[in-house]
Order: sequence, then structure tokens, then C-alpha cells
Amino acid sequence: MFKKIYNDRHSSFDKLLEKDNSVSIHHNNIHSLAIEMYKVANGISPEIMKDVFKTRNNMHYNLRYDSTFVTDNIHCVYNGGESASYLGPKIWEQIPCEIKEINSLVGFKKKIRNWKPVNCPCRICKVFIPNLGFI
Repeated sequence: MFKKIYNDRHSSFDKLLEKDNSVSIHHNNIHSLAIEMYKVANGISPEIMKDVFKTRNNMHYNLRYDSTFVTDNIHCVYNGGESASYLGPKIWEQIPCEIKEINSLVGFKKKIRNWKPVNCPCRICKVFIPNLGFI
């Protein structure tokens, strides 16, 4: 679609997204997950989301680990490492502090839409090496 709009048959999809000042569907999904994490961290999410993404009750006492969210030990890939409850806190850790500390949901949404995750921990972004698996 972009190639017809820009009359550009040589640029890669990523270059066309940059031209359009747009992001991939994958990045859009990561942004949506980050917005849900923001809501939970700031106490404005539905109760069910607080059950999915558990926060630390004693954050101000735990000086060695300053993560907002609790991540459980995973025992298998598909029910652990591939779940939203595991990926959400990993994404939250990557968001820059200046975005996480925004005081309004509207402001957070505006800033997060311009953020592009680096080294995304999801399975889609992991590199597959034959005979070794995902790294």
C-alpha cells in the first residue's frame, strides 16, 4: 500500500513507515500494552487488570530492585514467557523514566506513541538461529 502511495518500489517497509511517520502493528501492540501497564501502575485500571499485572506492595522498602511490577518465575514458554503478565513488566522496564513519570493518561498516550522499543523481549523480535533456537 505504501509503495503505491509514495510511488516508491525500492524502499523497505521500515523505511516507508519512517516516511509516513508511522509504526508497525507490532509496535502499536507494544504501545497498547504499555498504556495498560501505566493504568495499573497509577491505579486507574479495572480490577481484573490488577490481577493480571501484579504490583509490588512495598516498593519504597525494596532498595535493591526498583521494579514496579512483580514477575513470577516461569516454568514453560507458552504459559509463562509468552503471556501478557510476563511481557508487560518487561516492556514497562524498557520505557524511559521521563515517559513513565508523566502525570496524566492523555500525556502518557501522546508520549508513548512516539517511543520505539529497543531490544523488544517478545518472541516476534527474538532472533532464531537454526539448531540453537531463540536467543
